[in-house]
Amino acid sequence: MNNLTAREKGFMYVITLLIIVVLGYFFGIRTLNNKYDEYKQELQTLQERKEYLDELRENNASMATEIELLKSSCADLELSFIDKLETECLEQYVLKTFETEGCPFLVSVGSSDVGMTSVSYPDGTTSPDGLVCTQISVTYSTTDGYTVTQYNRNPDFTAAVTDEELKATILDLSGKMGQEPYAERKGYNEFISALKKINAENPNCIKVDSITATDTNGFMTLNATINFYGTSLRNRLSVDDSKAPYTYWCGDTNVDTKGGFIGFPYICDNEDSLWYGVVNMNLDEMSSKPFAAYWADTLFNEQLEAESGDIRKVLNAEKTTEETGEQGTQAE
Repeated sequence: MNNLTAREKGFMYVITLLIIVVLGYFFGIRTLNNKYDEYKQELQTLQERKEYLDELRENNASMATEIELLKSSCADLELSFIDKLETECLEQYVLKTFETEGCPFLVSVGSSDVGMTSVSYPDGTTSPDGLVCTQISVTYSTTDGYTVTQYNRNPDFTAAVTDEELKATILDLSGKMGQEPYAERKGYNEFISALKKINAENPNCIKVDSITATDTNGFMTLNATINFYGTSLRNRLSVDDSKAPYTYWCGDTNVDTKGGFIGFPYICDNEDSLWYGVVNMNLDEMSSKPFAAYWADTLFNEQLEAESGDIRKVLNAEKTTEETGEQGTQAE
C-alpha cells in the first residue's frame, strides 16, 4: 500500500467509495424502497380499515339511538297497561268510586280472571309474555223512594243507649218513610256516573264491559262488569310509579280488629267490635231491601201485608155482596 503512488491510492479510494455506494444502494436504499412500498400499501389498508370503522361507529351510534327510541316506545306501551293486577286493590278502587259518586248500597262484588289470547312465535312456541285481564263484577241497589235507608252506620242507631231512645229514634224515622229525604229513588244516575268516571280513569287499560238493570219490587238492582288489563312480562323495561288508585292499596289501614272482623252475626253484642249494636237481620228475606235499615224493611213488609189484607177483605166483601145480589135476583 505504501508502494502505491498517490494516483493509485486515489484510484483505490474511488473504487472503495464506489463499492460502498453500490453496497449501500443494494443493502440500504433498495431495501428501504421495498419497505416503503410495503408501508405505503399497509397505510392504505389501515386507512381503508379506519374509514370502515368510522362508518361502523357512526352506524352503531345511530343504532344505539334507535334502540333507545325503541326502548322508550316499549316502555310507553308497557305503561299503557297496569303493571300488577291485585284483586283487593281493584275492588277497593271500584267500591270507593261508587261510594264517592253517591251509590253506596252494594249487594255483591266479585272478581274473575279473563282468558287472553297467547302470543305465538314463528316457530310455533308460545311466548311467556302476554296480556292479562281481571274482571270486577259489582251489583248495587237503588232506593225505592219510600223506605228509610241505612249505609253502614248512617244513620247510626247505636247512638241510642237505652231501648227507649232506640224506640224513639225508630218512631221518628218511621214517620218520615215516603217523605224527604227518602221520597226520591236514588242510585241509578249515581251508578252511571261512577261507571263513566271509572271508564275515563285510564281508557287504555280499564273498560266497562257490561251494564244491566233489573226491576225488583219497587227498586232496581244494577250490575256492571269492569275489565282491568295488564301485562305479564319477563324483562320489563319500565317502572310504573304513577300511584294510580287501582294499582296499590289506598283503603283503610291499621283497622282495629280486637272485637273480630270476619263474619257478621245477626246481633253484634261485642263492645270491642266495629259493628257493636248493629243488627244484621231481615224477617222477610224474599223482599229484602239491600239499601234499607232492617227495621224499616220489616215495617214496610208488615204495612204491605196489612194493606194487602185490607184489600182482600174489601174484595171479599164486594164479592159476597155481588153473590148475595145474584141469589136474590134468582129467588125473585
